[in-house]
Amino acid sequence: MFMHKKIKKEETMLIVGSLLLIISFILFNYEKILSINSEIYNNIQANIYKEKNKNNSLTVNVDVDYITDTNEEIKKPTNNPDINYLAFLEIPKINLNQGLLPINSLYNNVNYHVEILKISDLPDKINGNFILAAHSGTSSIAYFRNLYKLKLDDLASIIYNNKKYTYKIVNIYNQTKKGSLNIYRDTNKTTLTLITCTKDDKTNQTVYILELIGVETY
Repeated sequence: MFMHKKIKKEETMLIVGSLLLIISFILFNYEKILSINSEIYNNIQANIYKEKNKNNSLTVNVDVDYITDTNEEIKKPTNNPDINYLAFLEIPKINLNQGLLPINSLYNNVNYHVEILKISDLPDKINGNFILAAHSGTSSIAYFRNLYKLKLDDLASIIYNNKKYTYKIVNIYNQTKKGSLNIYRDTNKTTLTLITCTKDDKTNQTVYILELIGVETY
């Protein structure tokens, strides 16, 4: 009888100890587990979205890089209040607030600024696509250095012509860097597309597709 109780007590302690180890492991790796789950979810959603809109792809010529301070050659123009910006890009989650130069400006180029691609539609065009590209990295012209922190459902806004256009991220995907890429989007939606080099990756570019969810006077 005594031996039976002792064995049962040891079994209970073993179970409790195992549970404590599992709980400790989960708590210690909680953020990593969430990150993995989020990445898996994003990849699944990206594939679903891409498959749904594969017949609506648009090929654009763009080749952005991961630029560091050591190989930076061109200095960015400052956010000068005297510059006649066409619009402003705001992404609260990463504290980005950047003026956008007119499409035909000499400095509307990723090597100087956030570039508005010439193939873009302006934000007020219904079902249009406003396309922006910029470098990632650590240099002063790496305006999209923190885009990698964005997830599905995060928000961005374009201030244009006294109106604020707010968009929500609906898809994020990578494409091999080859001087051009395909933009997959719902052509029945007004969209904003952000393009940059994939973080710490010299061979891929990341595309963020955002859909318009609201317009207000600014």
